Amino acid sequence: MLRAGADAVKIATTGGVMSPGDNPRHAQFRADELAVIVAEAAAADTYVFAHAQGTEGIKAALRAGVRSIEHGYYLDDEAVDLMLERGAWLVPTLSATRAIIDAADSGVPIPEENANLAREAVEAHQASFALAVQAGVKIAMGTDSPPYWSPTASNLRELALMVNSSSMSALDAWRATTSSPAELLRFDTAGKLAAGKLADVVVIAGSLSDLDDLRGRVHQVWLDGTQVR
Repeated sequence: MLRAGADAVKIATTGGVMSPGDNPRHAQFRADELAVIVAEAAAADTYVFAHAQGTEGIKAALRAGVRSIEHGYYLDDEAVDLMLERGAWLVPTLSATRAIIDAADSGVPIPEENANLAREAVEAHQASFALAVQAGVKIAMGTDSPPYWSPTASNLRELALMVNSSSMSALDAWRATTSSPAELLRFDTAGKLAAGKLADVVVIAGSLSDLDDLRGRVHQVWLDGTQVR
């Protein structure tokens, strides 16, 4: 992967809600395997993301030294402590389970088993995120929702979900959506309105403390200094 030009490595240390035949609580990879993956990524001056939903797979990934946990449905106190100790990030993807449920309820042909796994995870997912925010874990916004059930710009839904699911403020939700992902991904040219950064800007009408209907309030879009909308 790295020789082919990958910027980073993503692994799955648990099953997934949408993976056929998987259980999202089940851990995958042995500790020695994870250690080698992280070490090889570090040798190439890059890092590892871990798709990790179940508790044991989350903790195994953190002990191995991954840079971020994607999803984190079933965190516990030890997992949160490990994240703080290792300086790891959480990309909570709160909208992913809800997008699956909404799609299934609207008639999208999602297997009933997978839709039920998403329904089972929603409450625990929200509680896990609240636990992480309260503890001060670094948060970066992401959705992981494929476009066929989560259309373009639906990632804006994630901001309100982060605030409504935890003690996170609207300002912190915007940070988690802009500068924090840039820091996580080591993109030093994006994420902030500052001299020397790319002028990639979305202008939202109204107060930024109001997170309702953000998609409908997009006023302008700028890409590298050029207005495209």
